[in-house]
Amino acid sequence: MVILHRDNSVYQIPDDLNKQTTLLNKFYYLKFEHLLKSKNIPYKLVDYENYDGDYYIGRFGHALLDKELHSKCFDELYEYYGENMWPNQKAYYYYDDKVRQYELLKKYGIHVPSIICNNLNELLKNVTLGTVIKSTYGAGSESTFYIWEKEHLDQIEEYISECYNSENFFPCQIQDYIKDEYEYQIFISDNELHGFKVRLNKEYESPLSFPHEKEFRGQHWVYHGENLYDGHESDLSVLKKGDLSIDFMEKLCDIKKELNTPNIKFDVIGNRVLEFSYIYSANLPTITSRTYQYFDIGEKVYKDRVVSINEFANKQPNCVLKHLGIIE
Repeated sequence: MVILHRDNSVYQIPDDLNKQTTLLNKFYYLKFEHLLKSKNIPYKLVDYENYDGDYYIGRFGHALLDKELHSKCFDELYEYYGENMWPNQKAYYYYDDKVRQYELLKKYGIHVPSIICNNLNELLKNVTLGTVIKSTYGAGSESTFYIWEKEHLDQIEEYISECYNSENFFPCQIQDYIKDEYEYQIFISDNELHGFKVRLNKEYESPLSFPHEKEFRGQHWVYHGENLYDGHESDLSVLKKGDLSIDFMEKLCDIKKELNTPNIKFDVIGNRVLEFSYIYSANLPTITSRTYQYFDIGEKVYKDRVVSINEFANKQPNCVLKHLGIIE
């Protein structure tokens, strides 16, 4: 019996999205439910806690309302299900803690040098012009701001107060602003590494809009990625051979193995990992030719094949079921 956690309603997407975006971003449990039904695998829908099954599949995401609930029951669930659970303990330990991630990335030499600040006094003492401040918690740049003018230094407390997790902002990181042209969003599922690159903005409406051109506060999370670039097709493209070194990609794969997670997503700039997560929304560029290039991890070569949006929408759930041994 598979125990399937019903997504918290905080992740409900708007009704007016196009078909492709809806398919990629709809509730996770609906995707899992479809796959389990299609293979006649018994399952039970639950909100959080249940100890009746052989496997547990949960969407334990970053949203504060959701995290407050799943953090209270995760340890007990993992004690019961062990590695027959998604997320497992290691992935859960790192997914919403950038300071912990930083220590792991340092071990592999692919970290962004950071100053860790545990309170406001430490932050004010170390922050300088040309630096990015990010809370250890949160996703989608919800609690990040960029200081590029002297007057910004006098408004640090105000910026923190407007962040998504303002009451739990510390510890935080101070990092130098990276001036690279692209950010790479890398996904590893099964034995494949794939992803896309986004041409980054160079100008920002305010410190709080970073890394987006305009501030997105008040908008639904599903729209955030649209503000990373100006909308031109040339600013968004599929990852291709030569974009990243094989040595760097192998380090990403090693981290995935260390966490024993079926899926992982990395945000990369300049061969440095900004952060990673065991769970991700399937934001993908439009594939007009339907031919997609990916890196075959086992053979260490790039390959091309025809894909569909439906395949990408179900890629993460499929990998989870295979990883747990529920399907082959």
